[in-house]
Amino acid sequence: MNAAVPQNAAGAYGKSNRSTRSPRETERDVIARVTHQLRSAKEKKSDGVFIVRAISDNLTLWYVLMTDLANDNNNLPPDLRAKLLSIGMTVVRECEQVDRTRVNIDFLIEVNQNLIDGLSENVAP
Repeated sequence: MNAAVPQNAAGAYGKSNRSTRSPRETERDVIARVTHQLRSAKEKKSDGVFIVRAISDNLTLWYVLMTDLANDNNNLPPDLRAKLLSIGMTVVRECEQVDRTRVNIDFLIEVNQNLIDGLSENVAP
């Protein structure tokens, strides 16, 4: 995944990758960091720049995830990949609204949290 990833997410991904964590745990951690950004942005509604940055980072995250899902070398079952790509397209549409104040941050947080929860299942501590 060499796509342009936001600095915070890229740094987090790089730090996590150098440890002994599995790729699944690394993905979960990166998604969790971006989701934390979205939650913080929701709390700081008066800081428009922070909100736009969080939405932009989430959008970039989903572009990277979708690129990985579309890769023929991805080991997930094709039906799961298709479903996740469909969810990704919905997330992208939401993030790409011209008026970023209308983006449903709660929806983005919920989708990301569901993905985090799914990645957390059956993972040894």
